[in-house]
Amino acid sequence: MPSIRRFIVSAAALCGGLALVPSALAHHSFAPHFDSKKPVNIAGTITAFEARNPHSYLHLRAVDENGRTEEYVCESHGYTQLSRIGITPAVLKVGTAVRIEGSQSRNDTHRCFFTEVYLADGKVLHVNANAPRAAATQPVRQDITGTWLLAPRPGRGTSDPQPMMAFLTPAAKAAVDHYNPFKDDPAFRCDPVAVRRVWGAPGTPLAITREKDRVILRHEWMDVQRIVHLDQREHPKNGARTSLGHSIGHFEGDTLVIETANFSAGVLNQYVEQPGEPTRGLLHSAALTSVERVHLDAAKQQLVVEVTLKDPQFFTRDFEPWVAEYSPSDLKIEPFRCSPEGVDGTIKK
Repeated sequence: MPSIRRFIVSAAALCGGLALVPSALAHHSFAPHFDSKKPVNIAGTITAFEARNPHSYLHLRAVDENGRTEEYVCESHGYTQLSRIGITPAVLKVGTAVRIEGSQSRNDTHRCFFTEVYLADGKVLHVNANAPRAAATQPVRQDITGTWLLAPRPGRGTSDPQPMMAFLTPAAKAAVDHYNPFKDDPAFRCDPVAVRRVWGAPGTPLAITREKDRVILRHEWMDVQRIVHLDQREHPKNGARTSLGHSIGHFEGDTLVIETANFSAGVLNQYVEQPGEPTRGLLHSAALTSVERVHLDAAKQQLVVEVTLKDPQFFTRDFEPWVAEYSPSDLKIEPFRCSPEGVDGTIKK
């Protein structure tokens, strides 16, 4: 294989041409922070690997096209996801020579999102590779219980244009105007953001268990544990308000129907990109309510989730249903242990 030195020379030429744009680095939604149309190719020596959630950071020292030694910081998925495909501190040791490929940061010539790691022995680690799930040994699912993993759905993004931005009330418009997605993203505080965001977290499993008077939804993402109370018909009038609210439920045949209220005012989508407009957020008021319908498609062996939202204080119409499917998984739910971050990707003290 080509030497690491050859990689450094070719990578430096690419890295030196990265454009500088206004600072806006954050995490989670990819598009506002990284440009997939501008690939990067960096070869150098690892100086640190921050193996943490919700995102990991690889620090590299490499030589640019002018012969200067530069430091680069490249973000990727959270450690629980990376560790399942072999990207660990034991592999990315300090002093190891590697080459990485990925996408350029929109705001900093020395930052990127890495998607491939090339090791000196020829091994290639792809951060979006599917974790092993021993699908051939999976028992046939009979109901919604068990562990599941979000099935890929091409074209879905967390910063896609949002049709509901056209149906904001005056109160919602005022809230949106005061929201800075690059500073106010709830995930910076390790807040799971919203029910729909939790269901849509890629690469991390969820587990559903049923007890006598409740259903428990455990998501690896942000260590979320939701209790769906089957023995309640109303939400507590003076109950606590949180980003995930209070859930009551019942079964309609094999379908679990979850009704959630008692939300705190919050964020549905941290980043919304619309042509010719600045990146904004899709917010909701404390009047938000949601209905989730969860059932097993036995023929496809897929868990199907449909989420419908209503918020008359912030929107002049109801939301169209959001639907996602999940495949059976034998992954073990690992502790997420989110580390709060600053807008520059540093850990908050």
